[in-house]
Amino acid sequence: MSEAPSTYFSGNQPMQSLAPAVKALLSSPRSFFEHMPRAVYRWDAIFFVSIVVFIASFLSVPFFSMTFLFMLPVTWGLSLIALWLWSKYLSWAVRSFAKQKLSSTNAFQFSAYATFPMALSSIPYLGLITSLWSLYLLWLALVARCKVSGGASAAILLLPIVLLAASTTALTLLVMRSMS
Repeated sequence: MSEAPSTYFSGNQPMQSLAPAVKALLSSPRSFFEHMPRAVYRWDAIFFVSIVVFIASFLSVPFFSMTFLFMLPVTWGLSLIALWLWSKYLSWAVRSFAKQKLSSTNAFQFSAYATFPMALSSIPYLGLITSLWSLYLLWLALVARCKVSGGASAAILLLPIVLLAASTTALTLLVMRSMS
């Protein structure tokens, strides 16, 4: 744990810590997650995710419309709720499947950092790429920080995606069947 704490985002010094945190996350993500200090509170992660949501909303304006700026409070709130639920799931899954320890606060912290690529998701044709990049960062965080095997990390991350796809397919088939 030799990384300087200044390479991580701090809500007390957002302007001084954002660029170094993003640079460290982009240049050496494995080391970034390995040396990440334990989170006690979620405030810095919430602030970091808020910046990502604001960037994504402002970048969407030239491609879509000003509507995204008016939707910003809803997008921001739903993003934080989704990240909170995701961190609860990750904490449970790591304890249940990988027999490792991960608090929901720490899961929230590295999930927040892994959302950084999503700042570019509103640019057309980049949504899928940024989603995969974000999943890769989450996978890397589980492997580097939590010492979960690569296969178990992939299973933990893909399980909700498979369940969501299966339930969406089942619901679509039910609706189609009831309409005919």
